[in-house]
Amino acid sequence: MSIAISVLLWGLGLCLGAVLLVIAMPVRLEIDVQKGTRWRFRAALRPFGRFGPRLPLSGRKGKTDKPPEKRRKRNARRRLGKMRIDRLAQAGAKLVGDILRCVRIETATLQMRFGLGDPAETGEVFGYMAPVIYGAGVGQKLSFDVEPVFDRAVLEGQAKLDLSLVPAALLGPLFRFGWTVFGPVR
Repeated sequence: MSIAISVLLWGLGLCLGAVLLVIAMPVRLEIDVQKGTRWRFRAALRPFGRFGPRLPLSGRKGKTDKPPEKRRKRNARRRLGKMRIDRLAQAGAKLVGDILRCVRIETATLQMRFGLGDPAETGEVFGYMAPVIYGAGVGQKLSFDVEPVFDRAVLEGQAKLDLSLVPAALLGPLFRFGWTVFGPVR
């Protein structure tokens, strides 16, 4: 009996160690969006940084037509109970900021030609984009090539983004969010 319990405890310990090892390893997310005649989206996940296998996250899957289910409308205040909306909004904004601090941008490239049909609107939008385009700095990590087209409406280009993060680093912000929203009220 004691041998079975010790084998079970060792097995649970090994499983826990494997889970801790997986969440402590960096995860890389590769996103590629292209727009020509039609939109094309590809995404892949690499579990062990750049050395792990490439697991595609996107692809066409056959969709089954299901009849839409009827849902009862509930009052948002009743559903949230005593939780205040402003606490949730503040904690959500802080959560997004904390998660963005955990994410590391490996590379970001944008090659785009755009036009809105009206030269004034195209110039205005390009003016709003100029600080990001020219303020990002020249380098291999961030590369922006945006070309405004003033004579016609057009949108074509390609964007690639490689992100890296450690899942264990997200536990702190998620725990803080849960404690702020669902924890004791001061």
